[in-house]
Amino acid sequence: MIENRLEYQRMYDVERKLWWYQVLHRKVLRHLQKHFQQEASRLKVLDAACGTGGLLSFLREKGFQQLTGFDYSQHAIDFSRERQLDVHFGDLRAVEDFRPGETYDVICCNDALYFLTDEEIIRALGAFKERLNPGGLLLINIHAFETFAGTHDLAVGSSRRFRFEDFRRYSQAAGLTVRYRTYWPFGLSVPIWAVRQWQRYQLRRHAPDPAQLDSDVSYPGDVLNALLKGITRAEEILLPRAPFGSSLFMVLRK
Repeated sequence: MIENRLEYQRMYDVERKLWWYQVLHRKVLRHLQKHFQQEASRLKVLDAACGTGGLLSFLREKGFQQLTGFDYSQHAIDFSRERQLDVHFGDLRAVEDFRPGETYDVICCNDALYFLTDEEIIRALGAFKERLNPGGLLLINIHAFETFAGTHDLAVGSSRRFRFEDFRRYSQAAGLTVRYRTYWPFGLSVPIWAVRQWQRYQLRRHAPDPAQLDSDVSYPGDVLNALLKGITRAEEILLPRAPFGSSLFMVLRK
C-alpha cells in the first residue's frame, strides 16, 4: 500500500466521516480523557504510521495542540500536510531515529504493525516504551483473527492478523503491560465474516492481481454509515471488553 496513492486518497476522502474511523478515534480520545488529568493542550502526542492524519486532525479539534506524526509513505505525508499537520518521514523499524531524544505522553500506532516481523514488532514496542514520558500511554489498534482476512488485507499489503495472545507476548518482551484490550466490532462480526468469506471465495475462483484490488475504505452512504456507527457505539457501552472482532484495540503502559 505504501506506493499506492489511490488507497491513501480513499483514506483521506473518508477518514473523518467513515463509521469505523470515527469509532476508533473516539476510543483513543476516551482513554486519553480517562487517564490524564491535565488539559489536552499540554499533552504531547505522537501518531506513529499516521496515514493521512485523520486521528491527529480529530485530536486537534478536541483541543490537543502538541501533535506530531510520522509515516513511511510520502503519499501519507503529503495528505497529512494538506491538513496542516506536523508529519514527517519515519520508519516503524527505526522509531529511535525519529526526532531522537524527544518524548511523548501518548503514542498511537493504528493498523500498521502488521508490516513487521515478530522481532521487529518487539523492537518497535521497546522503542515506543523508551519514548514515553512517565505515566504515558501507548495505544494500538491492529487487524485481528485470520478468519476475517479478505481482499482488504491484500489491498493494504497485510500478510497476517493477530490475537491478543500475540501482543501479550510482544509486550512482555518489550517491557510493557497491557492495561486494557478489546476486540471490536463484536456486533458486526458475523456480517463482516460473511463478506470476507465471499471475498476469499472469489479470490480462489478468479485469482485477481492484488494490485487491482480495492480496500474496504469506502463510504457506504449516510444511512448505513450512521447505522453501523450506532451499533458499534452501543456495543462499547454494553460490552466494553468484547471477546471477538475483526480488530484488536489495546492500551499499554511501562
